[in-house]
Amino acid sequence: MADGAQTLGATASGATPASRMPRGKARAHSRFVRLLRWLLPAVMVGVVALLAGLVAAHAIRRQAAAHRNVETPIRMTNPLFFGRDAQGRPYTLGARQAARDERAFQTVLLQYPTMNFDVGGPHPSRITADSGVYHEDTHMLLLRGNVKANDAKAAHFATDEALVDTRTGAVVGPASLAGQTSVGNVKSNSFNVQDNGDKVVFTGGVHSRLSGH
Repeated sequence: MADGAQTLGATASGATPASRMPRGKARAHSRFVRLLRWLLPAVMVGVVALLAGLVAAHAIRRQAAAHRNVETPIRMTNPLFFGRDAQGRPYTLGARQAARDERAFQTVLLQYPTMNFDVGGPHPSRITADSGVYHEDTHMLLLRGNVKANDAKAAHFATDEALVDTRTGAVVGPASLAGQTSVGNVKSNSFNVQDNGDKVVFTGGVHSRLSGH
């Protein structure tokens, strides 16, 4: 009985506990833990860097879009502006297309503008051109290309350039003008229309041919 007890005791003391891990597995586990300690912070840093990059890219895209919106002119198709001159006479300014100047917000670029003076009044007149530039701050309209004007008195004028003061209805032309009126034809190097067409001053190389009555 004593020998049997001694044998059982030796066997129990020499056995490996279940909670104790072999040396090879312990080393592998230790290396895995060290790898996780290095890898997890690196992953976190990468995620933070990725988020920061996404935020920065979004901000850059928004800034670029805002910049494009500022540079993109405001365009209008078939616009029609209404106003009154200093004497209260109504006028309209229309065009096939209008756009704000990118460099000067109060400047409107017009394609094929048409301006009507004294709308509904006793002395209506009309002036058209291929292009125009309207300055909202000064109320001045610069017309260029095939500038043509006519009024209620059956007068017709044609020139290459004219400057219209929408406040007074005055029209100044630095270019040569050819006109046809009820009393004859006239040509000049420049002209000045005043009093809403009631008075026209021709200057420089004036040639006229009057019709008999």
